[in-house]
Amino acid sequence: MTKAKVTILDIARMAGVSKATVSRYLNGHYEKMSAQTKEKIKQVIADSHYHVNRQAQSITKKQTFIIGIIVADIENIFSSMLFKGADQVFENVHYQIMLMNSDNSQQRERQQLERLLDLRVDGIILQPISQHAEDYQFLADTHVPTVIVDRKLTPERWPAVVTDNYQYSKMLMDYILRLGYQRIVVVSEPVAANFPRQDRYRAVQDTCQRQSVPTSLIEIQPATTDDELYRQLLQVTHDLQDKAAIYALKGTLLMRIVRILARYQIAVPSEMGVAAFDDWDWATLTSPQITTIQQNPKVMGQQAAERLLEVLAGKEPPMLTSVESEFVVRQSLTK
Repeated sequence: MTKAKVTILDIARMAGVSKATVSRYLNGHYEKMSAQTKEKIKQVIADSHYHVNRQAQSITKKQTFIIGIIVADIENIFSSMLFKGADQVFENVHYQIMLMNSDNSQQRERQQLERLLDLRVDGIILQPISQHAEDYQFLADTHVPTVIVDRKLTPERWPAVVTDNYQYSKMLMDYILRLGYQRIVVVSEPVAANFPRQDRYRAVQDTCQRQSVPTSLIEIQPATTDDELYRQLLQVTHDLQDKAAIYALKGTLLMRIVRILARYQIAVPSEMGVAAFDDWDWATLTSPQITTIQQNPKVMGQQAAERLLEVLAGKEPPMLTSVESEFVVRQSLTK
């Protein structure tokens, strides 16, 4: 004889609560629910092996219970941690995540967004390629709840979760200049490509200009070799005669720079200072360890997910949420 499936009504009876309370629990609405009631329902569901039929729910409520997340570069550790943070939030409210990669291509990003819209996702978290809100008018026209993460759009159109790249970069520059460095060498992928790099580089320019310290920018292209980068470093520092500090605007570039300096036996920090804006703990794997501004992409993912849930609940979250980073002083800079 086939065993009858457990229903929401059965769960309610076993837990001694109303059907509406169980429904609120299953949909992640715990606001007016005591911890004792929440734990009781959780235990009854576990003991009875109850399984939520999301397909049936999506038909009844006209929801898919799917959230789309599009990141610019899925190979970047930032994207992995961002996804992990968002996943921890959505898992608790029974949403599934569809992770997509735009591969730093605006054309591919458009294709991925259209695919998510065709799948009728309930919401989207987007790390945008373009800086211009007008490039996403097609998305705005659908009225699908959307949250921007890591980068800003001009003008603001959706809630955004970001790092204050300018202020943290300025904090790092103030520290480096107090140590008496005579030149700052910024190493970055093309700065104009996104707002975080622009803000970080602008802070360098503003801070150094006020103190009459020269700056050099080395922009890394896909074809830039290690030998070419080494030659550029020698050129802008006058064959290491200047007391110079390298500022890498990205953690993956930091590791490349450390490798090049080690290969050509340039001692850190006695011959060259090094600092970076880092997404992960790369800087702790070197000797000496590197002074960094440490982002927290996991928290950014969590905050983006929470902002999106607020929109889905009909609330109006703040248009800008700034996630704190950490300024970590290590041994890669010296007086």
